[in-house]
Amino acid sequence: MVILKEGKDEDGNAAAISYRETAQSKKFANQVRTINRFLREADIEITGQVESGPSLGKDGHVIAPYRRSLRRIFNNGTWQHGGRLAGAAFWLSMERAERKRIRIEGQRVAEVDYGQLFPRLAYVRAGTPQPDGDLYDLFGNSTGRDGCKKLMNALLFSRGPLKNWPEDTHRHFPGGVNLRTAIEMLSAKHAPIAHLFGKGLGFQLMRIESDMLIEVLTELSAAGVTALPLHDAVLVAKSHAGVAQETMGAVFQRWSGSPCAIVSVKFHN
Repeated sequence: MVILKEGKDEDGNAAAISYRETAQSKKFANQVRTINRFLREADIEITGQVESGPSLGKDGHVIAPYRRSLRRIFNNGTWQHGGRLAGAAFWLSMERAERKRIRIEGQRVAEVDYGQLFPRLAYVRAGTPQPDGDLYDLFGNSTGRDGCKKLMNALLFSRGPLKNWPEDTHRHFPGGVNLRTAIEMLSAKHAPIAHLFGKGLGFQLMRIESDMLIEVLTELSAAGVTALPLHDAVLVAKSHAGVAQETMGAVFQRWSGSPCAIVSVKFHN
């Protein structure tokens, strides 16, 4: 139900470690248990199963609507890192394009997600106002936005200076922009949080993200809204997209003191 893992080894693996139950770990377990109980009774289906048999997800498991169980995983041997919901839930292993096959209460789904959440949480940590605009739009015209996003999040997770481009990042930047220049540009654009780059803050921000999503799921389930979690997003029936967007905005404001949440809605038609 709740798993505490060591830090990753050289091969990228992290073993689960035993821990003594506390009031905090019991609270985490009860929250996940309540979410799983609600999802177990929800009206969720998958359309268009192939005739040759059930399809497999990215994790190699069968994509089937009965697979709804979630766990909460904390990282690096501390309750202050990570905490994302994971597990055998079928929608977590589906390719993005395949989510259009999900039906909640007979309806197609909408994906409601927080945009630019990690850098915005970094601004909260720095105690400075949220900036306007797209935090990943380094050049002002959306050029290289995907690369800027990957680089900025890498800077928030790294411990110490980045020595190499994060994987699949350099190609998004205009020719002639090397890693040092890109980092200098990001640091200038985000001067209020530049001192947080290279401090290994990412897993702490992930913990805040996961707490926020638990709060969102709890409030939506109390309102009778089925929501399937996706790290910083939820899948809901199309008719519930508005209430999900409003709830996520309100939760961000409670955590940050700012109404500047970027909560987008994408309909899977």
